[in-house]
Amino acid sequence: MTNEHTPSFYLQEAYHLARELEQLPPDAPERSRTADEALCAAETAVLTARRTFGGLLEKGRQGKALRLAPRAPALTGTVSVTREGWTVIRLDTLLQNARRRTTGYIENSLLELLRQWRGRGGVLPWYRHAFVAITEHTDRKGGNAYDPDNREWKAVTNALKGVLFEDDDQFTVSLILDAVPDGKGCTEIMVLPYHEAAVYLSGRNFGKDTAANRSKP
Repeated sequence: MTNEHTPSFYLQEAYHLARELEQLPPDAPERSRTADEALCAAETAVLTARRTFGGLLEKGRQGKALRLAPRAPALTGTVSVTREGWTVIRLDTLLQNARRRTTGYIENSLLELLRQWRGRGGVLPWYRHAFVAITEHTDRKGGNAYDPDNREWKAVTNALKGVLFEDDDQFTVSLILDAVPDGKGCTEIMVLPYHEAAVYLSGRNFGKDTAANRSKP
């Protein structure tokens, strides 16, 4: 699937695939494939709509806000910077399965969250050597448990490259992938100086929100 069509095309595709998925029996062998196609169409629709309609959210030539301006953005998540200089990003979705088609939704969503943070006057730290901890808040229900090499974690470091650190090579970024079995369905990304990694790990409380349980340097 490519982005050669209009947003309405992908929205219609996502709608019809979702309807088809909802009507399939629970034991239907094509459920996984249809779910993958529905998610891909929905995510592509969001990205295409953002590129196509993003300019409409700006103020018009006469200074009047356009009708679409008050609407909430298509993504949800938060960005914050602690007083210790750690960047905390919460994305209200899990990472994609790397064995299936990816749409760039995770990377684009992270970039948009960071842009919004800066737009509100937020200042992002710069890390010469970063420690990145990606924690999925998930469970084993619904097939959400995967081997780390099957998770699309590269989208995270690709988005942060050039924003929080210079590159995502092994000398600039040290990375861990983790999970908390609480079923919240979100992904927490912690970025901090490498030399403070021990502080973060020692303050981690398994089974609880890692940002809320970090130790203070």
